Amino acid sequence: MWLAFFLFIFSTLVFSKELPNIELKYELNQNGELLGIIVEKFVTNETGKYRIESVTKGIGLYALFGDRILMSEGIISQEGLKPRHFEVHQGGNPSKDATVDFDWENQTLTTRYKGAETKENIENKTQDLISYLYQLNFENFNDSMIEFTAATGKKYKKYQFKIVDKQAMLLLGDTNFETIFMQSVAEKDGKPETQIWLNNKFYKLPIRIRYQEKNGSTLEQNLVQANIDLNGL
Repeated sequence: MWLAFFLFIFSTLVFSKELPNIELKYELNQNGELLGIIVEKFVTNETGKYRIESVTKGIGLYALFGDRILMSEGIISQEGLKPRHFEVHQGGNPSKDATVDFDWENQTLTTRYKGAETKENIENKTQDLISYLYQLNFENFNDSMIEFTAATGKKYKKYQFKIVDKQAMLLLGDTNFETIFMQSVAEKDGKPETQIWLNNKFYKLPIRIRYQEKNGSTLEQNLVQANIDLNGL
């Protein structure tokens, strides 16, 4: 029932690029097997600051690996999200922790991972591993390609996504969503590394994300619940 209500809300409101406070819940599957649940919270305030937290909790044997936590903080500019700080944590294992600091004034990016610190020149459209998904809400989809650089905590590289279909129908449960379907130019084993279906009505939020793994398996996260604070509208 929530999917039908979610679709009704998204289809009856005028599109806005301003994101309210949002909580999204996804199911994470690998080759059709449920691995875990992802809960993401996007919070902003009147000063223009934002915070995103994404927590993945494994189910069954996968719970033994511990929670995977991504956190991004920054400001919202006219162009969208500008990260200031990013963290990734895996199962309480400090050796897998990584942090990234964005110094926009001096155009530098500092990554700390496994005891090493690296600095790189920062590009204007730089995002991090979680903020880029919310930055898509601010992008112009009149072009055939979306390009940006992103810091993951391990690497800093350019990503390119081509717009495949701006009115792709996606069935989740008993509900059809009209989505923008985009996929990465980069491939693994002849398949796109990443495919994203964005809601195409109100906020351009990810409905489905599909990842092609190095081992040939496919990871897919599908939206199952959304809580959106509409008080500010």
